[in-house]
Amino acid sequence: MHIVYRLQPHEYGRYRKHLLSLDEASRYNRFAYNAKDEMINQLCDTFESNPKEHKLFVIENDELDVVGVGHISLVGEEMELAFSVLKEYQGQGMGSSLMKRCIEWCQNRNIHTGVMTCLATNTAVRKLASKHGVLVNDHGEVLADINIPYPNAISVMSEVVESNIARFDHLGKLQRKFARTLAFPLQFKK
Repeated sequence: MHIVYRLQPHEYGRYRKHLLSLDEASRYNRFAYNAKDEMINQLCDTFESNPKEHKLFVIENDELDVVGVGHISLVGEEMELAFSVLKEYQGQGMGSSLMKRCIEWCQNRNIHTGVMTCLATNTAVRKLASKHGVLVNDHGEVLADINIPYPNAISVMSEVVESNIARFDHLGKLQRKFARTLAFPLQFKK
């Protein structure tokens, strides 16, 4: 299980950096097309200008680089989920941790249905969706229908505990990074 931290709106630029760091295959799986830097920047401008419509959950490495993201879009009628993990971190269960956290967040806010686009060729995401009870409907490009249970005491308590753990983990990483810059200032000067 990985620690999943919720980005605050002032941190959304970190999501942009993550998306621009995705390799070509990961970009294709995330967007269902070959997204170029210009398109990603335009999308991120939208996310950053409308933070109430976009919730971002991330997994960070020790350097505070965002290596995986779960994106909840609340634009329009339906909630939509999207996930991405940097290539070198794929296959480590990060997608599962991100999906669990996103579904739990929606569950505790009485969001009961949504969608997720996932390509027929993306077997990893199809398995992940199935593991978390997301129904996959094959219609050319795969559209997954998400049915989320009602909140309960366990889901609410789990979210509180996970959120607090994530905040402490993030603060610890910030402190360690700051300490390294003080101890080794020439190494970080660029």
